[in-house]
Amino acid sequence: MARDSSVDRKEGSALGVSIGTRMLVEPAGMGDRFKTEFIGMLRGQFIIVRIPRIPGLNDYLYVEKKITVRYVHEGNVYGFESEVVWNQQAPFRLLFLRYPTTVEILNLRKCQRVDCYLPVTIGMEEGGQFTEYQGMMLNLSCGGCQLVLDSKQGSMPPVSVDALVSVAFRMFGTNKDVRLEGKAKNINVNKNRMYMGVMYSELPSDVSEGIDNYVSNVAEYLES
Repeated sequence: MARDSSVDRKEGSALGVSIGTRMLVEPAGMGDRFKTEFIGMLRGQFIIVRIPRIPGLNDYLYVEKKITVRYVHEGNVYGFESEVVWNQQAPFRLLFLRYPTTVEILNLRKCQRVDCYLPVTIGMEEGGQFTEYQGMMLNLSCGGCQLVLDSKQGSMPPVSVDALVSVAFRMFGTNKDVRLEGKAKNINVNKNRMYMGVMYSELPSDVSEGIDNYVSNVAEYLES
């Protein structure tokens, strides 16, 4: 079975973050924390966040000041200790923090999610007719999966959040074909592609066990 929520400690190279990620920064001794966003980084050396306009904040953002950073990424809470490398006030208010050597990761999901690359057939209702599209499954867990559709097949399907969809694929390591029912979530169109999360409505016990085993095996392999 996939693991319950737990805290893992990994090297700083496991820093899962993308530009624009919201962060909570707590300078030591301040007794409070402030919200900011991730701007960029030079891996292994420093990360950059915005400095909000808060009266008195710069008193706690001097070079070598100890800092705690927390943020959420893909269902996990990340946290690490760092220190101020540089406080830039002009032309942009930017805070440079030393790249962490370790990062703590708290898994909030009911079960772990792993990446995959699996051909799927995605079905949905369109104007009273059932239409199918070919796509790929990018990741999955016992509760849902992320799919991608390529617009080269034609126009994008007019799917909306909470629309009913089906996902058909071949179960991992078997010749068994599976069709799951669920609801569309987190729809994002990026140029020629549509990314769509799907939350399962209900899983047959044998399919649930197969997904759990696959997720656990992949996770153990990646962490070994």
